[in-house]
Amino acid sequence: MATKTKELQLSIPDYLTIGQYMETKKYNGESNWERAVHVIAAITGTDVEEVKLWTVESITKVYKHIQDVANPGQEFHSILEWNGQMYGYAHVKSFSLGEYIDLENLCKDLDNNLHKVAAILYRPITKHRFNGLKFLVKQSIKVANKSGVENVFDYYDIEKYSSETRKEREIQFKEFPVSIILGALSFFLSTASLYLTNIAYSEGRLKEKTAKRTEKTLLTSLSQSIGVGGGLSTHSVNPIYYQLMDQKVS
Repeated sequence: MATKTKELQLSIPDYLTIGQYMETKKYNGESNWERAVHVIAAITGTDVEEVKLWTVESITKVYKHIQDVANPGQEFHSILEWNGQMYGYAHVKSFSLGEYIDLENLCKDLDNNLHKVAAILYRPITKHRFNGLKFLVKQSIKVANKSGVENVFDYYDIEKYSSETRKEREIQFKEFPVSIILGALSFFLSTASLYLTNIAYSEGRLKEKTAKRTEKTLLTSLSQSIGVGGGLSTHSVNPIYYQLMDQKVS
């Protein structure tokens, strides 16, 4: 899709990739204009220094056009097909110690490691027992329709985790839709907390009343993370856009 603003002819993607999302996070200052420049550059593929040469009017108009892309929301999908390969979400119950360690270390700097985390949470499916999976196309990815399945994680096996294999694959995940990994992270945080709470209770380290209260809170969070809009913040550009408008008027 091409968006024309005065003399500008720009290509705006249909969705935000992990790589573009990480680029939008590289500016840590307090200037709304500077942040707007970095977001526009990341999404349109334009050099930052070139965007700085645009007029205030052009930046404001382009920023308005990219708001839908820059606010990706969140979606959780356990099975999907991407680049001709079927991938499955790695459920916390099947995690090895190596997965926990790598995920913990990478999550300390998500702004730079989100594609690496994606390569941990989504791995090739090696075996499944679905009969005639039907897929819907979302953001260039085919996501499986699993209606009628009680616990989808019991129906497939994924590739055994290897740090070396993940490192070989992680770069390609920069092209993965960020909305899906944000949804997967939100889902993981909820299920991991719930899983560990249940383990603690079963081992007698957590009182029943406390466990039930924690479980209720986590289940609420979990239900909100499935589908668009729940969980992690995606740093909406809307407030910035209106602040830019206010500054322009004043």
